[in-house]
Amino acid sequence: MAKRGLRSTFLALFVATCASQLGMGIIAPIFPLYAGSFTASAFSIGLAFAAFSAARAVLAPALGRLSDRTDRRTMMLLGPVGYGLVSFLFIFASSLWHLGVLRFLQGVTAAMVAPIAQAYVGDLTPPGREGRYINLFYSSMFIGMALGPLVGGSVAETWSYKAAFLLMSAVGFGALILVAVLLPKNNPRKAQQQTGTPQPSLRGALLRDKGVVTLLVYWITRGFWQQGFNTFYPLFAVATSGLSESSIGVVLTVQLLATGLLQIPFGWLADRYRRLPQVVVGGILSPFAMLGIIFVRQQWGIVLLSFAIGALDALSRASMLAARVELGRSHGMGVMAGLQSGGFGIGQLAGPMVCGVVVDVAGIQSMIPFAGAIGLVGAIATAYLFRRCLQASPSSDSGRS
Repeated sequence: MAKRGLRSTFLALFVATCASQLGMGIIAPIFPLYAGSFTASAFSIGLAFAAFSAARAVLAPALGRLSDRTDRRTMMLLGPVGYGLVSFLFIFASSLWHLGVLRFLQGVTAAMVAPIAQAYVGDLTPPGREGRYINLFYSSMFIGMALGPLVGGSVAETWSYKAAFLLMSAVGFGALILVAVLLPKNNPRKAQQQTGTPQPSLRGALLRDKGVVTLLVYWITRGFWQQGFNTFYPLFAVATSGLSESSIGVVLTVQLLATGLLQIPFGWLADRYRRLPQVVVGGILSPFAMLGIIFVRQQWGIVLLSFAIGALDALSRASMLAARVELGRSHGMGVMAGLQSGGFGIGQLAGPMVCGVVVDVAGIQSMIPFAGAIGLVGAIATAYLFRRCLQASPSSDSGRS
C-alpha cells in the first residue's frame, strides 16, 4: 500500500474507532445508577452490565476469524448501524431485564468494530514496529472511552439519562459515516494468497501456542478486575465520598485518558526494550494503585490514583499488544484480535457478576480489595507464563535493550 494510502486508512480507523468508543464510554458513569433506579441488587446490576461482555466473549473470536476471510470494511459498516439503533432503544427501557438485553445487543455490535479495526491495523504494521503501530491505534479507543464518561456524566447531570442515550446513538451513526466515507476495502484472504502468508490457525493449534495462552490469561484477568471496578466504583464513590455523576465521570475519564495518551510512548518502548519487565511493573503496580483508592476521600487524590492506574496499565498492555500483532502474522490478525476481545470479554463478563456477589455479601467497601487481589494474581501468572515463553523462544521478547 502506498504511504499516503496507508496514512489515510490508519486515520480513518483511528477516528472511527475513537468515535465508537466515545459512545461506549458515555454509558459508564450512568448505567449502574440508572439500573439502580429499578430497585435491583448489586448482582443483578452486575449481570446486566456484563451482558455487553458476554456478547463480545461469545462472538468476537468468530467474527475476527470471519474478517480474515472476507472484506473487513463491510463488517465495520454493520457495527455502527446496530450500535446507533440499540443506543436509541435505551430510552424506552422500563426494567432491568430490558437493560440487560440492550447491553447484550450493544456487545454484538461492538464486536464488529474494535476487533476488526485492530486486525486492519495489524495488516498495515511493518515488522519491528508492532508496538508503535498498534499502540498508536489503541490510544484512539482509550481517548474515546476517556471522553465518554466525562460527557455522559455531565449530560446526565445537566439534562437526563435519556439525553445521554440519545447522544450515544448520534455518536454511533457518526462513526458509520466516517467508515463509509474514509475506509477502503480490505480482503485479507486475497492478500494472503498473493504474498504466501499462512492461513489463520485452527483453534487447536492456537491453544497449543504458549504465547496465545499467556495473552489469554492476561486479558481475562485484566478484564475481570478492571470491569469489576468500573461497574461498582460509581456506587462506591457515592457511598464513601458522596461524589456526583460528573465527578465520577472525571475520575473514570482521567484513568482512560492516561491510558490512551501513554499508550503511544509505551508502544515505542515495547519495540525498543525488553517487554517482560514492562509487563511485570505495569501489571503488578496498576492493581496496587487501585487499592489506594480505599484510603482516599478527596477527589484530587482519587484523580491522581486514577491517573496512576491508567498509566501503569498502559505500560503492561503496550507490550502485550505488540506480542499479539507478532502472533497475528502466523495465526491470523483477525483471529488474534478476536481472541483478545473474546478473552477480555470473558473477564468483563465474570468481573461484574462475581464482584456483585461480593458486594451483596460483604458490602460495597469489599469490592476494591477483591478486584485488586484478582489483578495481582493475574499479573503474576502472566509474568510467569511470559518468562516461560522466553525460555522456549528468546526471540519472542523482541524489544531491544
